[in-house]
Amino acid sequence: MSHRFPVLLVLTALMAIPNVGLHAQDQETETKMRDAGAAVEVYKTTEDTEGAPVSLKLYVFYPADHKPTDRRSAIVFFFGGGWKNGTPNQFLEHCKYLASRGMVAMTADYRVLNRQGTKALKCVADGKSAVRWIREQADRLGVDPDRIVAGGGSAGGHVAACTGVIEGLDESGEDTSVSSRPNAMALFNPAVVLAKVDDRPPLDPEKLKGLAERMGTDPRALSPVHHVDSNAPPTILFHGKADATVPYWTAESFCQAMKKAGNACELIGFDGQGHGFFNHGRGDNSSYQTTIRELDRFLVSHGFLEPQRSSKSPQLTTIDLGQDTARQVIVDREPGQYLGHPTTCLLEDGKTMLCVYPKGHGRGGIVYKRSDDGGRTWSDRLPTPENWSTSKEVPTLHRVIGPDGTKRIIMWSGLYPARLAVSENDGLDWSPLKPVGDWGGIVVMGFVEALQTGPGHYLAMFHDDGRFFTADGKRSKTFTLYKTFSIDGGLTWSAPQSVYQSSDVHLCEPGCIRSPDGKRLAVLLRENARRKNSHIIFSDDEGQTWSSPRELPLALTGDRHTGKYTADGRLFISYRCQSPVQSRKDRPFEGDWVGWVGTWDDLAGGRDGQYFVRLGDNTKGADTAYPGVEVLPDDTIVTTTYGHWIKGEQPYIMSVRLKLSELDER
Repeated sequence: MSHRFPVLLVLTALMAIPNVGLHAQDQETETKMRDAGAAVEVYKTTEDTEGAPVSLKLYVFYPADHKPTDRRSAIVFFFGGGWKNGTPNQFLEHCKYLASRGMVAMTADYRVLNRQGTKALKCVADGKSAVRWIREQADRLGVDPDRIVAGGGSAGGHVAACTGVIEGLDESGEDTSVSSRPNAMALFNPAVVLAKVDDRPPLDPEKLKGLAERMGTDPRALSPVHHVDSNAPPTILFHGKADATVPYWTAESFCQAMKKAGNACELIGFDGQGHGFFNHGRGDNSSYQTTIRELDRFLVSHGFLEPQRSSKSPQLTTIDLGQDTARQVIVDREPGQYLGHPTTCLLEDGKTMLCVYPKGHGRGGIVYKRSDDGGRTWSDRLPTPENWSTSKEVPTLHRVIGPDGTKRIIMWSGLYPARLAVSENDGLDWSPLKPVGDWGGIVVMGFVEALQTGPGHYLAMFHDDGRFFTADGKRSKTFTLYKTFSIDGGLTWSAPQSVYQSSDVHLCEPGCIRSPDGKRLAVLLRENARRKNSHIIFSDDEGQTWSSPRELPLALTGDRHTGKYTADGRLFISYRCQSPVQSRKDRPFEGDWVGWVGTWDDLAGGRDGQYFVRLGDNTKGADTAYPGVEVLPDDTIVTTTYGHWIKGEQPYIMSVRLKLSELDER
């Protein structure tokens, strides 16, 4: 790809933006902001190049129901103007919108050439001061210091990007123990390439003249693309593909660098649009509306905003199938013996179904059965390798396909060490359980998902609380969610990497669902501290990076979510109904085996969905529902789990059969 516009054309055009009034502009800005409902805060007292005092202000828009005791997410915007001029008014409408959505939204003033005689280096220092001040004042402002977003346009986008990826450049005398790095970035046609990029044509030497003087330092020191590392926060960029001021390829280069470093980065390009296309009041406002809508989506997906819930959304319908015995098939039952925690695997013929489960609560010898008629009838217990009797935790079955097209079924068994058994002939014969590595965990694996990165590539997740990750582990108050990858069709797996860790929110038992277009992964998570609803995280890069967790609606709150699509595109998700302590008394089917019906958009948008269905009436606490879910060729859902289906007796394994069309007719 060739680029006719060298990078320094960016700077020439940015600095050519004409100046408007100076001190009168400052007063006009403050008046306009106050009239719009903003509170005014001084975040920094500093000097201009003549030594005159300068008070830099933040214009703060609070949500209507905001309280000082809140812990809201916050966003701070930096205006564009070539590091030369500009006004915080640029992001007034963005702030008003995001405040209406529940954020504490701010737009910041910072020093520029025409007003304070400063160079770009000071612009960046002011940006870092603003982020640090918000974090320092979080308790007073009612914001969460771990959910601060930096945004900006053009030169202001450069300032925001520098706060996120460049270390140092802080104002002297500030408390650098308080981080000036935001937790996410929203960049609008930002200047993110200010020096030569290795794979680009050399810059025109004429364009380099005066650049270091204008920046106040070596331009490379202020070039965000050259400082990206693995610690950069999740980022979204909006850029016009016809931008002659900041060429589109510079945004592509930055986003590529972010992803290469393992960071979440999303670039949305706009055909035919030039510089500043996103501003409110530009044209018919359609670009503003599109970018604010996409920004909203990004902030929701990374846990900075709650999903919007429309009053026009359909009400969730509750359905009870718990006593509908005609739908029930007993898979296995043994008087006096605890049978629990099954998983299933449906083969490609649409009829052969395999099922494994332990003789005990997680720990216990593995029982293996097979159905040849889509789960209507089941075989006797089948022979298994001798060491399957040593299984320490819930076994899980998964179909995998190798890079050469070889089909296998693998079975995981958890705790330490995580072990794997393999069948090369669709479950007719099995290997013994063998350690996969020097690591383990709880519910290994919550899922195994085929990836689009190559044939035989898979992602799997599990969790641990410190006890089983290593041989000598000890319980801690911190839950860690881990991911591991396979590139050989599930035979070997990479060393696990942490996805999320918290001592406050205990996220565990992951279940994965891919979006209908195949581009996005969602993982639903149990919240084991029982303080909050279940959570969800998203990945747009095949599991390399993940959004911050956000809560699911109560309708989807529970444990061990397993889901599949039906023919009409709806989702059926089976799980155990288990609510936060404060929500239990008002929720139907607490402690029972339930199902949820809705769409991917319901899931991603945080909506309640269509149906909430009791599948099995569990008679003892919440000891039920580690479900398998399969969809037969005729669209029959066969979901299988264990539970105390008869009061006073040990749990046993049962399937329920249903079609969504049958629910629609009720």
